[in-house]
Amino acid sequence: MLTDINLPGIEPVTLDAAKLFLRIDHDDEDALITELIQSARERLESLCRTTLIMRAQRLTLLPPFHRKLALSIHPIQSVTGVTLHLQEGGEESVDIKTLCINLRSTPATIEPTKLGLWGWHNRQDVSALTVDVVAGYGEAINDIPMPLRQAMMLLVGQGYENRSGREVPSVPMLVDALIMPYRSLKI
Repeated sequence: MLTDINLPGIEPVTLDAAKLFLRIDHDDEDALITELIQSARERLESLCRTTLIMRAQRLTLLPPFHRKLALSIHPIQSVTGVTLHLQEGGEESVDIKTLCINLRSTPATIEPTKLGLWGWHNRQDVSALTVDVVAGYGEAINDIPMPLRQAMMLLVGQGYENRSGREVPSVPMLVDALIMPYRSLKI
């Protein structure tokens, strides 16, 4: 499970850009379009298992654990903390210096650098493991690849067309084609 520690400071698509794309020249529906932009970002991030705008996030993993853990989101800029959640309710922080963190692999991985009984993969008393990361393409809109921004615009347009909420449409084929190179396989 992935949760935001910090919400993104900006959205990958501005309100003005979305209104231009939708050919809307009034301000009556600005609140709706803003919600559609956020919804499109969340949907796109879920489809691709990616983070568009850089922000702090927490990935929660449940047992069984392997020695090498694959972090199922990308792009990860840094790992800022790892915590073991114990069955009796306590927590243990893992010193990041004792981990081998590979951010260049897809997906990124972490594993203990030392063998022994201290690792999460050998412990029976660990009920969950959380990994705090900073993930995203960057802090600016132009840091996000253009095909992902274009896919977001199409999702905003689809949401605007179907704003009555009677049906939840499937992902348009063009959106699938645009995001295919950026998708991460589920682990």
